Amino acid sequence: FFSAVFFLDTSQPLPHASTMPFGAEGPPGGGGRASGPAEFYWGLPKVTRAWFTLCISLTVLSALNLVSPQTLFIDWPSILRRFQVWRLITSFSFLGKFGWPFVMNLIFMVQYSKTLEKDFQGRASEFLWMLILGGIGICIINLHFQMPFLTIPLLFMTIWVWSRKHPNAQMSVFGLFNIMSAYFPWFLIVVTMLMGGSPVGNLIGYFVGHVYYFLKENYPPTRDHPIFFPPAMLRKFVEDEGAGPQTAAAGGAVRAGGGVPPWGGRAE
Repeated sequence: FFSAVFFLDTSQPLPHASTMPFGAEGPPGGGGRASGPAEFYWGLPKVTRAWFTLCISLTVLSALNLVSPQTLFIDWPSILRRFQVWRLITSFSFLGKFGWPFVMNLIFMVQYSKTLEKDFQGRASEFLWMLILGGIGICIINLHFQMPFLTIPLLFMTIWVWSRKHPNAQMSVFGLFNIMSAYFPWFLIVVTMLMGGSPVGNLIGYFVGHVYYFLKENYPPTRDHPIFFPPAMLRKFVEDEGAGPQTAAAGGAVRAGGGVPPWGGRAE
């Protein structure tokens, strides 16, 4: 909920960056700031828009006492024995009751998720698959920590991946000093602890994001392995917004149009 203190220093050149958090540009495809709520909402890329909508909807339903948070958190006995499978989604999409922390976390999620999804250049299913893989990793780690809601770890996973993709972006803090985005996640840890919060959610998200980015982009034996690309069923369910017959992928590789293998991966 401390995200409002950071904005992009647009005086610095930002190669390989598109719409950056708290910068001067508006939502993707908008060509600038949105002229109203409708343009802002429909200008969000589809996965970010769905996540944003679900976060708001669950909080509204909870505030109206139409849905109890007790039916939303991650609870494996309820999932496995009572088949309450919606908890696998709602536990990653509930930011608590209305208030300043809710607003700031929602802004944080929209800004970084939006920017990161743009890095996938219209491949919405690939971005969603990254979130699914991250959610699986977070659930495994959470077997030890037993946190009821996992929205914050997933949010900070996206921040970590974004900071790895744009390590040289300059983040301005209160206009007093700049910090490189590569160190931004660690700065958030310090701020969280200074405000009396626990950094556990941050660290879980960072760890999962680091493992994902390292294996997908940096480690040669697993770089661009098919497991990091969505299965055919997910690609059919979430239609991609193609960027042309051949586009640069988020990690710098070239993605050819057409002929994608059944499980995933980039066609040769």
